[in-house]
Amino acid sequence: MPRFQHLLASLLIVGASVVTTASAQPGNPPQITRYEVLSLDVEGAFDASSAQFAVQTSGLQVGQRVVLPYDEAFGEAIRKLYRGGLYSDVEIIADRIVGEGVFLLIRVVEEPRLGAYTIEGVSGGERNDLEDELPLLRGRAVLESSVGRSVRIIEDYLRAKGYRLVDVEVDRQIVEETGRVDLVFTVNKGDRVEIQDVRFFGNEVFSEGTLRKRLKNTPENRWWRFWSRETFEDEKYDEDLQNLISYYNDRGYYSARIVRDSVYLEERPGGSAGVVVEIELEEGPQYFVREIDFEGNTVFTDAQLRQALGFERGDVFNRSQLQTNLYYTTDHTDIASLYSDRGYLTFNIRETITDAPGDSLDMFFEITEGDVYEFGQIAIRGNTRTKEHVIRRELRTIPGQTYSRQALERSVRELIQLNYFDQTSLAGGPDISVNEEEKTVDLAYNLTEAGSDQLELSGGWGGSTGLLLQARVTFNNFSIQNLFNGSAWSPLPSGDGQQLSLSVVTNGRRYQNYSVSFTEPWFRGRRTPVGGSVGYTYFQSRADDESVVASGSARLFYRQSLSWPDDFFQTGTDLGYRLYNIRGENNVNSLGLPEGNSQEFTIRQSLTRNSLDNPIFPSAGSNLSLSVTLAPPLSNFIQYHKWDLENAWYTPLTGRLSLSVRARYGYIGSLTGDDVQFQRFLVGGSPLDTQGQFRGFGKDLVFMRGYPIESISPTQGGESVGGRILNKYSAEIQLLAVQTQAFSFAPYAFADAANTWDGFDDYNPSQLFRSAGFGARVFLPILGMLDLNYGYQIDPFVPRIDGDSGLPQWRFQFSLGGGQ
Repeated sequence: MPRFQHLLASLLIVGASVVTTASAQPGNPPQITRYEVLSLDVEGAFDASSAQFAVQTSGLQVGQRVVLPYDEAFGEAIRKLYRGGLYSDVEIIADRIVGEGVFLLIRVVEEPRLGAYTIEGVSGGERNDLEDELPLLRGRAVLESSVGRSVRIIEDYLRAKGYRLVDVEVDRQIVEETGRVDLVFTVNKGDRVEIQDVRFFGNEVFSEGTLRKRLKNTPENRWWRFWSRETFEDEKYDEDLQNLISYYNDRGYYSARIVRDSVYLEERPGGSAGVVVEIELEEGPQYFVREIDFEGNTVFTDAQLRQALGFERGDVFNRSQLQTNLYYTTDHTDIASLYSDRGYLTFNIRETITDAPGDSLDMFFEITEGDVYEFGQIAIRGNTRTKEHVIRRELRTIPGQTYSRQALERSVRELIQLNYFDQTSLAGGPDISVNEEEKTVDLAYNLTEAGSDQLELSGGWGGSTGLLLQARVTFNNFSIQNLFNGSAWSPLPSGDGQQLSLSVVTNGRRYQNYSVSFTEPWFRGRRTPVGGSVGYTYFQSRADDESVVASGSARLFYRQSLSWPDDFFQTGTDLGYRLYNIRGENNVNSLGLPEGNSQEFTIRQSLTRNSLDNPIFPSAGSNLSLSVTLAPPLSNFIQYHKWDLENAWYTPLTGRLSLSVRARYGYIGSLTGDDVQFQRFLVGGSPLDTQGQFRGFGKDLVFMRGYPIESISPTQGGESVGGRILNKYSAEIQLLAVQTQAFSFAPYAFADAANTWDGFDDYNPSQLFRSAGFGARVFLPILGMLDLNYGYQIDPFVPRIDGDSGLPQWRFQFSLGGGQ
């Protein structure tokens, strides 16, 4: 407030005059007199509306009583006017005094208002980014602080892009018609400056090359990294310095520190400049753990806590391992989980690490166990469609039971696995409210219903079969209990968590496929999925002959959750029956079945373990499955035995980037010694390659990217008959780029390898057909998963389909349902 003292002086002069006139004798102290404000005028405002705004902002009012020579109301009014940011100078003056009234004048110097601003010398995209950040609004006062801040924002933005020599000039242009000012920011970017060199001093244990790898956000410019710019960013550089010290700490160098670091520009050959980073280190000695002591623990012994801590006497010190084992491991073996999973919500541990003689460290942990808490009220909100009992049966957080962090995390996982709700609404977990008096933890699960039903309408060309039309609808949250309740049809009965699926594929008379399936996930109130399916398929090889295959099928299944080795395990039993009606010599030869009726009865026993964190886009956990299928040699029945082992492992890399590795092994043999043609493995293609082609009928189709349908298989008479032994491997790196309630998108890169053999005589696990490429998965709630990929066939195969050379080539494939 540059003129605030002058204001006080003005007020004091006026007040002194009044007091002197009113004094009976000279030398008496001034008397404080209250005056009524008779009017408030404004001097220096651009217009009447600006004057009125100044009066309203000041808070002063006609009729109020003020003290002269000075009233606190004047100081408060001046502060309010300055805070508005519209004025560079403010005075409040007692203009005239009449009796016990005063005429006040608010004298202001207004900052010019902003008419418009432009940024020159940048690209359109850069301009849009900057306009979102600059603190400039049309019609608001143009303050020097706002202009200076805008210049810094522009400079920082471009420096982060590598323009370290950027220069910004500001030109102010007064518009006479409006009195407003236009700003022009002229930007001279200069050349882009990249990191020329990173130099280390004082490092003896680790080489410069090793340390440079720790600076992932501050890499040196290298010609072969053409896809990225090695520009310097202050925030990321600070993060790299922390990572550098963490690297030392995790290898025992507890006292490692950065003595000095500097960043400067250095001229390179040719006249251009580059950023040079210098880091001076003091590594110190490598430390080993000597003593580990705990205090305050009564629930667990020192030995139990040492085991959870993961350190023994003589181990090299590792800070990351220490922090992880203290506070959180994914398998809940850390010390914090030991307590929090047993109700100790307020558990706290404080670590003290001290140097011991020589190169040793003593670790002391002071534990405050606190009280045991229980789950209190469990509220469920936002379920407009799914019934509450369907949600509650998935929860591991039961009122009255001991609080457990693991139970809370598992409850969130189970709700995500349902796929009924928007996953972003579950990502942060439930709201938690602690009742200290009752020692209870109240939870509120705030859910947002998402569309879980899927409708698929598609068409395609089925080779000799012609045009194919397909319709499939899946109701994932169906309610068969309300099937005959008319009021529950909105538009269909839903909310009980059952699944109903109906599918039709046809081109008219030559090819028809119908199927219906139903699943009850909680049979008789227990986590015991029970369900079944029926289907019918009819295929006529050619329109002008009687070569026909027709089959009807039925299947029943039962699942039982296990509690050992852990409750991720599940066992299952499937019973299946299929009836085939074969007519035509061509079909008899290709299927290996006699003309007429054939039957198949199967019993399948499975053991699975699924700990994936997400049913659609998993990034952590595993999915293992071992199954044995028996088709007993009943009279006039198909016979075989089949073994399948599948496993998939997912691990997060960073952010939304994850790595997955999958493998499948299979074997099919005979129970009687006769040759087995049914359920052999055919490798290649995608699910959409099979529609209407009569390919894979009675076979186990193993889809593989980069290869056409049936391309990897033993042959008989030039025809693919499938193998009895299967090996398949797959690896992916996937980025979940977009995930919203209405749309999810995940690009990925993949590498696949597989082969199938007729028997152990020709089995060679190193002889694999390989492919690699990239793709993307798109998930739409109404459609389901759409997988598009472009894969390169690395190894040639013997062509069995007209028009296919079998030579290495790129091949585009897509599928619905993610069936690769």
